[in-house]
Amino acid sequence: MQRRLLPSRLSGIVWLAAVAVTAVVTWKLLSARTEFRGIAEDGKQVVSFAAAVEVIGIDVQPGQSVEVGDTLARVRNPELTQRITEILHTIEDASGDATMNSAESRRRIAQIRAETRIRQASYLGEIRVLEEQRQRNQKLVSGFKALGVVSPDTNGIAIDDRIQSLRHQIEVEDAGMRAQVALLEGTKGDLSRLAASRKDALQAELAMLREEESRLVVVSATSGVVDSIHFQVGEKVSPFAPILAISGHRPTFVRGYIQESLHLDLAAGDSVEVVSSGARTRKVPGRVVGLGSRIVELPPRLWKVPDYPVWGREVVVKIPADNQLLLGAMVSVRRTHRNTEAAR
Repeated sequence: MQRRLLPSRLSGIVWLAAVAVTAVVTWKLLSARTEFRGIAEDGKQVVSFAAAVEVIGIDVQPGQSVEVGDTLARVRNPELTQRITEILHTIEDASGDATMNSAESRRRIAQIRAETRIRQASYLGEIRVLEEQRQRNQKLVSGFKALGVVSPDTNGIAIDDRIQSLRHQIEVEDAGMRAQVALLEGTKGDLSRLAASRKDALQAELAMLREEESRLVVVSATSGVVDSIHFQVGEKVSPFAPILAISGHRPTFVRGYIQESLHLDLAAGDSVEVVSSGARTRKVPGRVVGLGSRIVELPPRLWKVPDYPVWGREVVVKIPADNQLLLGAMVSVRRTHRNTEAAR
């Protein structure tokens, strides 16, 4: 009886071992299906201006570490400098205004209104150009957000500041004009009050321009490493052209590509494990936050065989900032847990 039970027990053990091996092989195959390669990246702080400027100083070098508040560059805005000079001369002239008769008062009112309208028209034209640029930038940022990449919109902040500055300047001009016209249309212009009103309006505009001038000294808004410098001292920079860029000390996301034939095997919310290709022991947990809407050609660096292009779907993986990966490092990404809600 005991001899008959031995083959039965042996066959049961073999059957259990086969099930275990099958499960392991299946798990390995499924893992391999959802493994892909990518590049560890970080959102950059790009320094640019809404107006044309000239570089007068670069205080950092590529690869240099910077902290919040460190001076990065100094630029000059010729138009801003010219306007400040004009205001200073006008303030000096306003202090020595002489008495005017009624005819001179009417001529002065027409001149003030004409000059104010010309300046306001110039400001409004610049505002329209900036608003069009902001709309284009917002479309680009929305495209990145759709991929799950949150990058500091430094251009948008600079444009909003400039638009707000121009609108405030229009209000200052209008208030100054109304005050001057009211004084001139009154008792033939109390010149002492007129000069004081004009001077106050000019002083307010000068203070605003001085504040704008102070922003021409660029300081770092974040800690990181100087990634690239595109202009040198003495060179002129077009509006919105990047002067320099700063990357974080560590990557915050991975931009990868899953094979074209497997693009449906991954979903937003899936948990993954990121491993550096150069140091397999450096494993970082991550989460899929964005999937591309089309199939694209992979960067040549990610081709397994040189001169043999590969196509796939772009995948953005968010990783913790306190990781040991290097910026620009090639990594392997493997799904560890599927988002069941997305799978449904």
